[in-house]
Amino acid sequence: MKKIKNRQGKDLKIIHTSDIHLNSRKKERLEALEDILAKAGEKKADLVVISGDMFDSNEEADILRPQLRKMLSSLPFSIIAIPGNHDMEAYSSDMNFGDSIEVYNKLPFDTIDLDGIRMIAVPYANQSFNDLAGPLSQGIDKDRLNILLMHCSLDIPYLGEDEYGDEKRQAYLPVNSKVLGGIGFDYVFAGHFHSRTVESRLSEKTMFLYSGSPVSISKKEKGRRTAVLLDTEKPARDRIKLLPLDSFYYEDINISFIPGKEKEILKKLEKTLSQYKDHKAEICLNIGGSISTGEKEIAENISKLVEKNTTDDTAIDLTQAYRDISVVLQDPLYRAFKDKLDESDLEEGLAKDIEDMVVFQFSRTKAR
Repeated sequence: MKKIKNRQGKDLKIIHTSDIHLNSRKKERLEALEDILAKAGEKKADLVVISGDMFDSNEEADILRPQLRKMLSSLPFSIIAIPGNHDMEAYSSDMNFGDSIEVYNKLPFDTIDLDGIRMIAVPYANQSFNDLAGPLSQGIDKDRLNILLMHCSLDIPYLGEDEYGDEKRQAYLPVNSKVLGGIGFDYVFAGHFHSRTVESRLSEKTMFLYSGSPVSISKKEKGRRTAVLLDTEKPARDRIKLLPLDSFYYEDINISFIPGKEKEILKKLEKTLSQYKDHKAEICLNIGGSISTGEKEIAENISKLVEKNTTDDTAIDLTQAYRDISVVLQDPLYRAFKDKLDESDLEEGLAKDIEDMVVFQFSRTKAR
């Protein structure tokens, strides 16, 4: 690849991402791409790989192409992209996305030889992976590190259906992990899976990686976003590193009050919220449980903490579902029940569940 130059030896640093879903109405996604490019510069990467769905649609690719030309030109590293199911028709030979990016959309796949690396790029298309397995196996170069780029649905059972974003998992190039693991690639850099970065060893030789979306596309993508950094100079066990990004994400925080421990819970909440201050994040803060003090006082304390930790970048969506049960705690019948429960040898978690259920029923009775 002509854009990777001035390299001494065969070692490369490669950053892998996918599913940015650039959209002209979603500025946080363009900011995520800018963040990835900035991280590539900081890490002195040689190559950024985008494994499909750089754009939210073919139409958005057409709208954003002029804006991207400057961003994706004159970079100190190269970018390789393949089409995904959202932007499979977005690229043609005469389209100019910038002089630092090359899009590989040749069917059934394209071969790219770099210093010490053979990279095979499989653009998304309505094709059978089983039909590709034989030709892909023949494309392996045993004298190089072999990397496969693809946009697909892998049959790992612990990957939840909702973790693919709004996609239908099995509708998009389903891949059998045993077949893929037997082909002989060292690394598979894949796209289509949104919610998080996933590493899965398919065979003694093959490591499969979903980078996950580098920005939360929907509220299904929780937590700080990451990209994958491959440094071929490192020993095999240390080559892969997750690279935290500064892009927008959603996060859930669930806090439950315990009667008599309101101050400790508020301190825990303050410490937790402070960790997200100035992150590009929308926090869904859910506060439940029971309190033995006034609800207005607790609400005021929570409001101060939320206001203190809300910034231009960090938004907090608050749901308050706690209840004052001080009347219940003073009820003689409840106190007798609690004494008996404390004397029992029930497992702690079960005892707490029983107590919560009884408190709830007492609260309903008192409210009538």
